[in-house]
This record gives sequence, C-alpha cells and structure tokens, in this order.
Amino acid sequence: MIDGRHRFRPEQRLRTGAQYERVYKQGARAGDGVFQVHALPNGLAHARLGMSISAKTVGNAVNRNRVRRLIREVFRYECHLMPPVDVVVTSRPGARGATREQRLDSLLRQMKLAIRKAATDTSRSAAQADRPRPAPAPPNPVEPAPPEQD
Repeated sequence: MIDGRHRFRPEQRLRTGAQYERVYKQGARAGDGVFQVHALPNGLAHARLGMSISAKTVGNAVNRNRVRRLIREVFRYECHLMPPVDVVVTSRPGARGATREQRLDSLLRQMKLAIRKAATDTSRSAAQADRPRPAPAPPNPVEPAPPEQD
C-alpha cells in the first residue's frame, strides 16, 4: 500500500481547461523529443499536475495509460520536494519509441528544468516589480521668444 505522503490526491490535479490554459500561456517550459513540461507557480501550498497524452504521439490506449502511470508515479514521489507549482506534461512524438528508462529520464530532467525556469521567471518578475522606477524628468521650460523689434 502507498503511504499517505505518496498518494496522488484530487487537490493535486489540474481539473479545468482554464487551469491548463493559464499554465500553457504564462508558464515556463522545457522539452525534448519525448516530453514537454510547462510549469507555473500556483500560490497554493502544494504542487499540482496535469497531463496531455495524445494517441498521435504515444499510440494506443495501453501505451497512453502506461505513460500516464509513469508520469503520476514520478509526480507522487517528487511532489513533496517541489515548490508550489502547476505542472503540465505533454507527450511528444519521441515518446512512442522510447523505452521506460528513456521516458523516466526525460521526464525527470524536463520537470526539474521547467520548475527551475518558472522559479527564476517569478523571481525576475518580482525583482522588476520591487525595483524603484526612475522619477519622470521635469518638463523642459520653454524659453520665451525675444520680443520683436520694428
């Protein structure tokens, strides 16, 4: 039996299309020929996972479910080490011919890279927000034109 720390609980899942869309549009991404991973800080106390595994890139239902189980397994064992981020894993065409070890290696590498990028993007955004903006320059006084003499 899986202990409580390594369960994939409902609150750890991305559920709505809007949640996926937010991660796709605003998140940092990392990818190779096997997986593409998007990550975005979520402001919660825990990480969440979403998956997009297509038949076109992986194959039939048996293979798709095998890839999903691998992704969930990696997430369950790594999520307590992750910062609070939303992670979306998408399969790429190289996933079809990859072995389990190649998929596992790719997934771990891309998840770590995307999470690291998301953390640096957030800190960069926060640093830019905290940076004082220069005061606007005072308007140039217009010199009055000399009076015309006739």
